[in-house]
Amino acid sequence: MGMNDSPFLKACRGESVDRIPVWILRQAGRFLPQYREVRSRFPDFLEFVRNPQACAEVTCQPPALLGVDAAILFSDILTVLPPLGFDLAFREGEGPRISNPLRSGDGRNLTAFDPVQELSYVMDAVRACRQALPADLPLIGFAGAPWTVACYAVDGGGSKEFSRTRAWLYSDPTGFAKVLATLADTTADYLAAQAEAGCQVLQVFESWGGLLSPTDYRRMVIPAMERLLSRLREKTDLPVIVYCNGASTLMRELLVLDCQVLAFDWRIEMEDARAIAGSRPLQGNFDPCLLHASPDDIGRRVREVATQSVGGAWIANLGHGIQPDAPVAGLKALIDAVHEIDPRTLA
Repeated sequence: MGMNDSPFLKACRGESVDRIPVWILRQAGRFLPQYREVRSRFPDFLEFVRNPQACAEVTCQPPALLGVDAAILFSDILTVLPPLGFDLAFREGEGPRISNPLRSGDGRNLTAFDPVQELSYVMDAVRACRQALPADLPLIGFAGAPWTVACYAVDGGGSKEFSRTRAWLYSDPTGFAKVLATLADTTADYLAAQAEAGCQVLQVFESWGGLLSPTDYRRMVIPAMERLLSRLREKTDLPVIVYCNGASTLMRELLVLDCQVLAFDWRIEMEDARAIAGSRPLQGNFDPCLLHASPDDIGRRVREVATQSVGGAWIANLGHGIQPDAPVAGLKALIDAVHEIDPRTLA
């Protein structure tokens, strides 16, 4: 089987497959003992992310251990912030912290940068992954969506509400739109560089899209997403997946985007997503906590969602990143259950 015959790539293109492809958000993560061993070598998370060989090692673990149909580059959605002038650090148990967050009216202007130069370690990691992975296994590159990255850049770290960012959106929509535009251009160039380095698919993570109403997302964020995808299309024709957490409220807004695949969380039934998206390829959307169920219950849920996906290509995945306490046996049961389904029996 050549790369173009990969079930994952065929599904991204909306083609028929003889095996339903599956990969998992955060599949290279703390739930794997092998990942924890590599992570233990690096006291600082940024040092870990900036080590191409370590990133390649953990990127390659899930395909080898679990039999997933694609690898996703081990990196972080906030890698674009330091080249933009942000002082980013990761504190154990606290997540990302930015000591100089962007504020409305502070006079700072973000300037786009050359990702090939400023994020060369990411491109080195892509090349190292491509050398280590099987020749026919696709590698997914990724970046955070403009709104999601802005949430961290403005609020200064993780939050449940990102109230500072949302306040700026309302108090100075023109100024905030300029921030999103710069992030859109930066992200497009960053993704294109990953494509050039050796990725086969690109995913945009809209982790905090669900914080906004459909009206505000359509008015303020969709233009930035369209700008990103338009600029990216000028540089590469690789398939693009847009993942949106909280997409149960935003599916109709996301339909306008020039992407091949829409991915979403477990808060919307697959049959409802299919009814909205039509024949567009979909990715998702199991609850990560399903992995704690018995193998029989996991298998039943997999078959249920597979049946609901009929009408277009489906890439099986979780609706959010796998949790650190997820049982490996539960994940393997889900992957095996997906692969056991004959897509021809679902038509």
